[in-house]
Amino acid sequence: MNKIGNYTFTNSDLLNMALTHSSYSENNYERLEFLGDSILDFLIADILYKDNKLKEAKLTRARANIVSEEALSVVFDTLNISDMVKLGKSCTNITRAIKADVIESLIAVIYLESGLNACVKFINDNFDLKVKDYKDYKTQFQEYAQKNKLKYEYKLIKTEGPAHNLLFYIELVVNNVPVSNACAKSKVEAEKECARLALIKL
Repeated sequence: MNKIGNYTFTNSDLLNMALTHSSYSENNYERLEFLGDSILDFLIADILYKDNKLKEAKLTRARANIVSEEALSVVFDTLNISDMVKLGKSCTNITRAIKADVIESLIAVIYLESGLNACVKFINDNFDLKVKDYKDYKTQFQEYAQKNKLKYEYKLIKTEGPAHNLLFYIELVVNNVPVSNACAKSKVEAEKECARLALIKL
């Protein structure tokens, strides 16, 4: 049995799968991540709906913030499970996208082992569920660029991987100069990471 956070996993095969990247083995977390993503979206929506009287638009933004790659990677780091993740030689580091995938995969395993109530407990124990007046990094960078009269664009450099699990490589160009680049499972998430890196540099 293996304990992560306050949850003890009993099915070692499922747990190993949840911690295995596709670069390491065909027996990897992709199917679990698909299931965990849907479960997490539903449960966060349910929690927010029951705990807040917010209107639909604010509920949608709050859910997007809580299940974003950035937020899930924070959960991953808090759980301190980097040493448990299996990567192939072609994958040199645990990216933010991989961290998010692993958390979603673990949620799927908890559901398969113990049901939705156990997933809710894991979420309440490990996620920041506060509704915040939050500006994402793209919005922050847009405001910075407008204030400093900068011209910029996000360029799609390439996509990589199977159709159901694409990685998008994005470059942020400011005044015709490449400033930052990032990859993520969606163009929007990659653009947010480019914006975050650009705000640090500029």
